[in-house]
Amino acid sequence: MRTIGVLLLPGSRMFDLAVIAEVWAQDRTDSGIGPFTVRVCAPGRRRTRVSPFGEVVATQGLSGLDDCDLVLAPGRDDPLAEVPAAAQTALRRAHRAGATVAGLCSGAFTLGAAGLLDGRPATTHWRDLDALATAAPAADLRRDVLYTEKDGVLTSAGVVGGLDLCLHLVRRDHGADVAARLARRLVMPPVREGGQRQYAEAPLPASASRPSIASTMDWAMTRLADEIGVPDLVEHAGMSPRTFHREFAAATGSTPGRWLLVQRVQHAQRLLETTDLPVARVAERAGLGSAANLRRRLRAEVGVGPDSYRRTFRMPPGGVTVGAWASTSTSS
Repeated sequence: MRTIGVLLLPGSRMFDLAVIAEVWAQDRTDSGIGPFTVRVCAPGRRRTRVSPFGEVVATQGLSGLDDCDLVLAPGRDDPLAEVPAAAQTALRRAHRAGATVAGLCSGAFTLGAAGLLDGRPATTHWRDLDALATAAPAADLRRDVLYTEKDGVLTSAGVVGGLDLCLHLVRRDHGADVAARLARRLVMPPVREGGQRQYAEAPLPASASRPSIASTMDWAMTRLADEIGVPDLVEHAGMSPRTFHREFAAATGSTPGRWLLVQRVQHAQRLLETTDLPVARVAERAGLGSAANLRRRLRAEVGVGPDSYRRTFRMPPGGVTVGAWASTSTSS
């Protein structure tokens, strides 16, 4: 993606615009991406009020979205504010032409008004989920995730979730190493998976007499290649199995077994991206046992096998990825 279009409507949130600017409009060539062409597009190419204060002058009218690779709809201070018919048409036209279209936070309402969420998963800030369910009744509402993606349409939860979504797009199209370097520049985690919860249900109980869930997770991350399982996590945490499962789910929104599997698959992805290790060796170092198991797990989680994944995301010596991968790919 090289040409980025930003749909500017009255009340667009300044934070979302700043997120877009930080990821796509800054000179990031030292991080291995860009330069990008960013178009700020508004009906009538006019000066537009943004929230909570100030104005932004559009660089182009709505026709500027037509040949963009990526179109971003920032959230608005009033999610239910009218979306001009011309803006809805421009979004649909861009998507039909092959552009990826993403709504940041309450920008999901903008996509919903254009009908782009019909039959597709969608999310937004937890406070606005019920309103989105009413505004876009044909959407497949996901109430407890960071971002969603299907058919080139993405939505994100909350203001920081928009940054997670943008980093996800960078990782998808430019590789994990590039996204990690950019994340370091932004001083944030390199990847938070879209299925992660928007927030934990309850804080973890403090206890000086036993390791916390977080320390057990850290302990497990250094031992992914070992034959550790959920009973080992329970033992390390010093809790009863029932208490451990309850507190782990409250903290992460996942079961311990599921979390451990995802960490192993992600570790395998990093090894495929950054090393020339044979697939069987990658499987061993990721704690997945065999090449066959790695292939099965990677296909289930990512949609492609290790060879295709490596061809797409392997970082050459110059640090620039080759090719681009779509999350809906089913190639081997």
